[in-house]
Amino acid sequence: MTELLYRRNALLETISARRRRIERLILPQESQSTSNKKLIVAAERLSIPIERIPLAEIRHLSDNGVQQDVLLEVSPYPYADIASIYERAQSLQEAPLVLILDLLQSPGNLGRLLRTAEAVGTHGVVIQKRRAGGVTPAVVAASMGASEHLLIARVTNIARTVEQMKRDNLWVAGLHVGLENQPLTQCDLNRPLALVVGNEAQGLRRLVRDRCDFLINIPMHGHIQSLNAAIAGSLVLYAARTARDNLPENQHH
Repeated sequence: MTELLYRRNALLETISARRRRIERLILPQESQSTSNKKLIVAAERLSIPIERIPLAEIRHLSDNGVQQDVLLEVSPYPYADIASIYERAQSLQEAPLVLILDLLQSPGNLGRLLRTAEAVGTHGVVIQKRRAGGVTPAVVAASMGASEHLLIARVTNIARTVEQMKRDNLWVAGLHVGLENQPLTQCDLNRPLALVVGNEAQGLRRLVRDRCDFLINIPMHGHIQSLNAAIAGSLVLYAARTARDNLPENQHH
Protein backbone atom coordinates (compact mmCIF):
# COMPACT_ATOMS: atom_id res chain seq x y z
CA MET A 1 0.00 0.00 0.00
CA THR A 2 1.41 3.38 -1.01
CA GLU A 3 0.42 7.06 -0.99
CA LEU A 4 0.97 9.85 -3.49
CA LEU A 5 2.40 13.02 -1.97
CA TYR A 6 2.32 16.37 -3.74
CA ARG A 7 3.81 19.91 -3.55
CA ARG A 8 7.50 20.27 -4.21
CA ASN A 9 8.50 21.50 -0.75
CA ALA A 10 6.70 18.60 0.89
CA LEU A 11 8.38 16.12 -1.47
CA LEU A 12 11.83 17.58 -0.79
CA GLU A 13 11.32 17.31 2.98
CA THR A 14 10.04 13.73 2.65
CA ILE A 15 13.15 12.76 0.70
CA SER A 16 15.37 14.65 3.15
CA ALA A 17 13.81 13.01 6.24
CA ARG A 18 14.39 9.47 4.86
CA ARG A 19 11.69 8.00 7.10
CA ARG A 20 9.46 6.54 4.39
CA ARG A 21 10.16 3.99 1.71
CA ILE A 22 10.11 5.92 -1.56
CA GLU A 23 8.94 4.04 -4.65
CA ARG A 24 9.31 6.69 -7.37
CA LEU A 25 9.27 10.36 -8.26
CA ILE A 26 6.65 11.03 -10.95
CA LEU A 27 7.18 13.91 -13.38
CA PRO A 28 5.24 15.00 -16.50
CA GLN A 29 6.62 13.99 -19.90
CA GLU A 30 5.63 17.32 -21.41
CA SER A 31 7.62 19.54 -19.04
CA GLN A 32 11.34 20.02 -18.56
CA SER A 33 10.69 22.78 -16.00
CA THR A 34 13.69 23.93 -13.97
CA SER A 35 11.37 24.17 -10.94
CA ASN A 36 11.76 20.39 -10.50
CA LYS A 37 15.56 20.49 -10.60
CA LYS A 38 16.07 20.27 -6.81
CA LEU A 39 13.70 17.30 -6.64
CA ILE A 40 15.50 15.49 -9.44
CA VAL A 41 18.89 16.07 -7.82
CA ALA A 42 17.62 14.84 -4.44
CA ALA A 43 16.06 11.74 -6.02
CA GLU A 44 19.17 10.90 -8.03
CA ARG A 45 21.36 11.29 -4.95
CA LEU A 46 19.36 8.52 -3.21
CA SER A 47 18.82 6.43 -6.36
CA ILE A 48 15.07 7.00 -6.27
CA PRO A 49 13.47 5.91 -9.57
CA ILE A 50 12.21 8.82 -11.68
CA GLU A 51 9.30 8.13 -13.98
CA ARG A 52 7.91 10.50 -16.60
CA ILE A 53 4.28 10.02 -17.59
CA PRO A 54 1.72 12.17 -19.45
CA LEU A 55 0.54 15.22 -17.55
CA ALA A 56 -3.07 14.12 -17.90
CA GLU A 57 -2.21 10.87 -16.13
CA ILE A 58 -0.54 12.73 -13.24
CA ARG A 59 -3.65 14.84 -12.83
CA HIS A 60 -5.80 11.72 -12.93
CA LEU A 61 -3.67 10.07 -10.22
CA SER A 62 -4.04 13.09 -7.95
CA ASP A 63 -7.39 14.85 -8.09
CA ASN A 64 -6.03 17.67 -5.93
CA GLY A 65 -5.64 20.87 -7.91
CA VAL A 66 -2.47 22.06 -6.14
CA GLN A 67 -0.19 19.08 -6.75
CA GLN A 68 2.14 21.19 -8.97
CA ASP A 69 2.14 18.35 -11.52
CA VAL A 70 4.74 16.31 -9.61
CA LEU A 71 4.11 13.36 -7.30
CA LEU A 72 6.10 11.15 -4.93
CA GLU A 73 4.91 7.60 -4.35
CA VAL A 74 5.76 6.56 -0.78
CA SER A 75 4.92 4.08 1.97
CA PRO A 76 2.32 5.14 4.60
CA TYR A 77 3.25 7.62 7.32
CA PRO A 78 5.57 6.09 9.97
CA TYR A 79 3.80 6.81 13.26
CA ALA A 80 5.89 6.82 16.43
CA ASP A 81 4.99 6.13 20.06
CA ILE A 82 5.01 8.32 23.15
CA ALA A 83 8.15 6.66 24.53
CA SER A 84 10.10 7.77 21.46
CA ILE A 85 8.84 11.35 21.98
CA TYR A 86 10.24 11.31 25.52
CA GLU A 87 13.48 9.81 24.22
CA ARG A 88 13.88 12.65 21.71
CA ALA A 89 13.49 15.22 24.51
CA GLN A 90 15.99 13.35 26.66
CA SER A 91 18.51 13.11 23.82
CA LEU A 92 18.33 16.91 23.45
CA GLN A 93 18.59 17.33 27.24
CA GLU A 94 15.31 19.26 27.25
CA ALA A 95 12.14 18.97 29.29
CA PRO A 96 9.42 17.43 27.08
CA LEU A 97 7.27 19.74 24.96
CA VAL A 98 4.37 17.78 23.45
CA LEU A 99 1.38 18.87 21.34
CA ILE A 100 -1.85 16.89 21.84
CA LEU A 101 -4.67 17.32 19.31
CA ASP A 102 -8.15 16.51 20.58
CA LEU A 103 -10.10 15.47 17.47
CA LEU A 104 -8.76 18.18 15.17
CA GLN A 105 -10.38 17.49 11.78
CA SER A 106 -9.17 19.91 9.11
CA PRO A 107 -6.10 18.78 7.11
CA GLY A 108 -5.18 22.45 6.69
CA ASN A 109 -5.31 23.18 10.43
CA LEU A 110 -3.48 19.97 11.26
CA GLY A 111 -0.78 20.66 8.69
CA ARG A 112 -0.24 24.25 9.83
CA LEU A 113 0.00 23.19 13.47
CA LEU A 114 2.50 20.47 12.59
CA ARG A 115 4.59 23.05 10.74
CA THR A 116 4.67 25.29 13.81
CA ALA A 117 5.34 22.34 16.11
CA GLU A 118 8.36 21.33 14.07
CA ALA A 119 9.62 24.91 13.75
CA VAL A 120 9.61 25.56 17.51
CA GLY A 121 11.23 22.24 18.36
CA THR A 122 8.24 20.35 19.76
CA HIS A 123 9.43 16.84 20.66
CA GLY A 124 6.30 15.12 19.42
CA VAL A 125 2.60 15.27 18.61
CA VAL A 126 -0.23 13.01 19.81
CA ILE A 127 -3.44 12.43 17.85
CA GLN A 128 -6.36 10.04 18.31
CA LYS A 129 -6.66 6.99 16.05
CA ARG A 130 -10.37 7.32 15.41
CA ARG A 131 -12.64 10.31 14.69
CA ALA A 132 -9.66 12.53 13.95
CA GLY A 133 -7.49 13.38 10.97
CA GLY A 134 -4.33 11.37 10.41
CA VAL A 135 -1.24 12.32 8.43
CA THR A 136 -2.71 12.19 4.92
CA PRO A 137 -1.08 13.58 1.76
CA ALA A 138 -3.18 16.73 2.24
CA VAL A 139 -1.74 17.17 5.74
CA VAL A 140 1.82 16.60 4.50
CA ALA A 141 1.25 19.27 1.84
CA ALA A 142 -0.29 21.75 4.32
CA SER A 143 2.66 21.24 6.67
CA MET A 144 5.06 21.80 3.74
CA GLY A 145 6.69 18.50 4.69
CA ALA A 146 7.25 19.37 8.37
CA SER A 147 5.25 16.25 9.28
CA GLU A 148 8.09 14.12 7.93
CA HIS A 149 10.52 15.42 10.57
CA LEU A 150 8.12 15.09 13.51
CA LEU A 151 7.38 12.18 15.82
CA ILE A 152 3.60 11.72 15.72
CA ALA A 153 1.92 9.13 17.93
CA ARG A 154 -1.63 7.83 17.57
CA VAL A 155 -3.48 6.79 20.72
CA THR A 156 -6.83 5.17 21.41
CA ASN A 157 -7.97 7.62 24.09
CA ILE A 158 -6.79 11.23 24.51
CA ALA A 159 -8.17 11.63 28.06
CA ARG A 160 -6.26 8.54 29.25
CA THR A 161 -3.12 9.80 27.51
CA VAL A 162 -3.44 13.12 29.38
CA GLU A 163 -3.63 11.19 32.67
CA GLN A 164 -0.57 9.17 31.71
CA MET A 165 1.44 12.27 30.84
CA LYS A 166 0.58 13.79 34.22
CA ARG A 167 1.90 10.61 35.88
CA ASP A 168 5.02 11.03 33.72
CA ASN A 169 5.58 14.44 35.40
CA LEU A 170 4.37 16.64 32.54
CA TRP A 171 2.08 19.58 33.16
CA VAL A 172 -0.93 19.42 30.84
CA ALA A 173 -2.33 22.75 29.61
CA GLY A 174 -5.55 22.96 27.63
CA LEU A 175 -6.19 25.77 25.16
CA HIS A 176 -9.73 26.92 25.90
CA VAL A 177 -11.64 30.18 25.39
CA GLY A 178 -12.93 31.69 28.64
CA LEU A 179 -12.14 34.73 30.77
CA GLU A 180 -12.00 32.48 33.85
CA ASN A 181 -8.97 30.67 32.37
CA GLN A 182 -5.37 31.83 32.74
CA PRO A 183 -4.35 34.50 30.21
CA LEU A 184 -1.48 33.28 28.03
CA THR A 185 0.73 36.15 29.21
CA GLN A 186 0.43 34.97 32.83
CA CYS A 187 1.05 31.25 32.27
CA ASP A 188 4.24 29.53 33.35
CA LEU A 189 5.09 27.49 30.26
CA ASN A 190 8.72 26.87 31.20
CA ARG A 191 8.18 23.32 32.46
CA PRO A 192 7.73 19.79 31.08
CA LEU A 193 4.58 20.55 29.11
CA ALA A 194 1.86 18.97 27.01
CA LEU A 195 -0.39 21.46 25.23
CA VAL A 196 -3.86 20.24 24.24
CA VAL A 197 -5.64 21.90 21.29
CA GLY A 198 -9.26 21.00 20.63
CA ASN A 199 -11.58 20.53 17.69
CA GLU A 200 -12.24 23.47 15.35
CA ALA A 201 -15.93 23.65 16.23
CA GLN A 202 -16.33 22.41 19.82
CA GLY A 203 -12.88 23.02 21.28
CA LEU A 204 -11.71 20.62 23.99
CA ARG A 205 -14.08 17.83 25.01
CA ARG A 206 -15.12 18.07 28.66
CA LEU A 207 -13.47 14.72 29.54
CA VAL A 208 -10.17 16.07 28.27
CA ARG A 209 -10.63 19.60 29.60
CA ASP A 210 -11.35 18.38 33.13
CA ARG A 211 -8.10 16.43 33.21
CA CYS A 212 -5.85 19.36 32.31
CA ASP A 213 -3.74 20.93 35.06
CA PHE A 214 -4.70 24.38 33.85
CA LEU A 215 -6.50 26.06 30.95
CA ILE A 216 -5.08 28.84 28.80
CA ASN A 217 -7.06 31.70 27.31
CA ILE A 218 -5.65 33.99 24.62
CA PRO A 219 -7.08 37.46 25.34
CA MET A 220 -8.71 39.17 22.34
CA HIS A 221 -8.54 42.95 21.94
CA GLY A 222 -10.56 43.38 18.75
CA HIS A 223 -14.10 42.57 17.68
CA ILE A 224 -13.24 38.91 16.98
CA GLN A 225 -13.37 36.88 20.19
CA SER A 226 -11.62 33.67 19.15
CA LEU A 227 -8.86 32.45 16.87
CA ASN A 228 -8.59 29.59 14.40
CA ALA A 229 -7.35 26.42 16.19
CA ALA A 230 -4.11 26.32 14.20
CA ILE A 231 -3.30 29.98 14.88
CA ALA A 232 -4.15 29.77 18.58
CA GLY A 233 -2.14 26.57 19.04
CA SER A 234 0.79 28.08 17.16
CA LEU A 235 0.81 31.14 19.43
CA VAL A 236 0.97 29.01 22.57
CA LEU A 237 3.64 26.71 21.15
CA TYR A 238 5.79 29.71 20.28
CA ALA A 239 5.20 31.18 23.76
CA ALA A 240 6.29 27.88 25.32
CA ARG A 241 9.50 27.84 23.29
CA THR A 242 10.19 31.50 24.13
CA ALA A 243 9.72 30.78 27.85
CA ARG A 244 12.30 27.98 27.64
CA ASP A 245 14.77 30.19 25.81
CA ASN A 246 14.50 32.98 28.37
CA LEU A 247 14.25 31.30 31.76
CA PRO A 248 15.85 28.44 33.76
CA GLU A 249 13.87 25.22 33.52
CA ASN A 250 11.69 23.64 36.19
CA GLN A 251 12.09 19.90 35.90
CA HIS A 252 9.34 18.59 38.17
CA HIS A 253 5.57 18.47 38.10
